[in-house]
Amino acid sequence: MLYFLRAEVQPPDSMSAAELRRHWNEEAKAALKAMEAGAIKGLWKVCGQRVVVGVVDLPDNDMLDQVLDGLPIMQSMGSAVTWEVLPVRPYEHFAEDLRKAVEGA
Repeated sequence: MLYFLRAEVQPPDSMSAAELRRHWNEEAKAALKAMEAGAIKGLWKVCGQRVVVGVVDLPDNDMLDQVLDGLPIMQSMGSAVTWEVLPVRPYEHFAEDLRKAVEGA
């Protein structure tokens, strides 16, 4: 299943920028490995914000929860990370459904 993810990191006021960078560096290392393995289809850092968006391909909702919970940034600063998760499907599948509905099978 494909999922669109949006993660926003709001570190506590007491966290230094250097500490945040250390936590985020560990997350970046794990993300790059997941990209190499094919689980992450695309990942982008939103400029000027502590926001990352991406598309991941995982077998099911249970695996999604397990993967998110196991992320380094969740282990180190979980309460500071807010997630938006949307299941998505390839647009060409949607377009085919439309074609069939309008033009018939």
